[in-house]
Amino acid sequence: MAGQNLDSQNSDDAQIIAQVCKGLEQVVLKGRTLDWLRAKQSNALATPQHRDLMFGSVRYFFSLKQQISEYLAKPLRNKDHDLEMLLLVGAYQLQFSRRPAHAIVNNAVNACRPLGKPWARGLINGVLRKMQRNPDKFSGSATTNNPEWLVQKISQQYPNDTDALLHAIDQRAPMVLRVNTSKISPEDYCLQLRSGDIPYTISAPAKAIVLATPQPASSLPGWAEGQIAVQELSAQFAATIVLQNMPSGAHAPKLFDACCAPGGKLYQLHEQLSGRFPSHQLVGNDKSPTRLEETRKIGQRLGHTDDSRIVFQNTDASAADAISGGNYDVVIIDAPCSGSGTIRRNPDIRLLLQPEQIQEQQSAQLALLRNLWRGLKQGGTLLYSTCSVFEEENDRVIEKFAGEHTEAHVQPLQLPLGTATRFGWQMLPSEPTTDGFFYALIRKAQSS
Repeated sequence: MAGQNLDSQNSDDAQIIAQVCKGLEQVVLKGRTLDWLRAKQSNALATPQHRDLMFGSVRYFFSLKQQISEYLAKPLRNKDHDLEMLLLVGAYQLQFSRRPAHAIVNNAVNACRPLGKPWARGLINGVLRKMQRNPDKFSGSATTNNPEWLVQKISQQYPNDTDALLHAIDQRAPMVLRVNTSKISPEDYCLQLRSGDIPYTISAPAKAIVLATPQPASSLPGWAEGQIAVQELSAQFAATIVLQNMPSGAHAPKLFDACCAPGGKLYQLHEQLSGRFPSHQLVGNDKSPTRLEETRKIGQRLGHTDDSRIVFQNTDASAADAISGGNYDVVIIDAPCSGSGTIRRNPDIRLLLQPEQIQEQQSAQLALLRNLWRGLKQGGTLLYSTCSVFEEENDRVIEKFAGEHTEAHVQPLQLPLGTATRFGWQMLPSEPTTDGFFYALIRKAQSS
């Protein structure tokens, strides 16, 4: 019976590895994102084991690929890219898994059958056995584990922080929670975590909760009741900035969140506005109907769906009719960007992002600023943010926009984490609890 159970487990492991390999082909060869896999090929990310193999193989793709090439007598044929993916998964496990090496090799060999290539068992076995016998030969480093252009750009823009940044984006991101203060206080929620023996720390600046070990959100106390949301720490400062810089005289403020999905800032703002103002209106706009629907569902869990103070709008924020002229006290633009500050959370970015895309993003970011500026009241404030570490998407965007608009006055920012830049504030993933994130605050001058 024990032997049958072991055979069944080995068969399951081989099937999981094969599914991950098929998913990796979509990312590596077809340029699909991990988000695309979640939506279109979810069996590649179906279990924690799937996700560990997928994210780990993508995270260390460049270093693992280089190492594998040293053990192959000749390059694999184009039609055998799935075998390259299989070697990547095996190499990742040999380097970073605690499973016995012989089990890792055997499972990879067995995965040849569900991949439809039983003839490759000897090849896979030979390469991985060689790697197993040379555990100290792993040549991975923060430099070799990233595309050359990315290393150069980080070196140019962060000469004093290059090593720390490159090291940081190779790490796993922390899981950070935001307490829904309309449901429970942070102190009372922490009591629930302690009762459940779930270790955590508190990030004092935002009263955010950083879990010692990430776990499925649905397994956390109070999740189904909407007591918490998963929200990256640096993004939690948006609400604080908005509340501290609300235009004077705004008693029932109107706010426009231009790219609101998946709703973290939107609902955090709503909760804090509700405690400060007798009434407010918060327009949550997003151009993706799918992401907007997901945002609604999150709001339903948090208990905000039926609140008339939140209005949803499905529009491209760069379109002329996206915002009515001169009506809003606050405009929030969490602009689409390269995502370079979130590589440790989205490791596929290092494979898919190309340097020319950064300039394209800058054009789109400026188009959003120029269009939505029209809908901001005189004396109103605009909060611009990206999850990028590149100045092309951050300071240079604000510099160009402010140079075009004499009534745009860039305001100084001071946050507990990160550093000031020429036109805003930059947080980096080398700070363990934050992603790379940029904020800039612009006030629209009153007419003279």
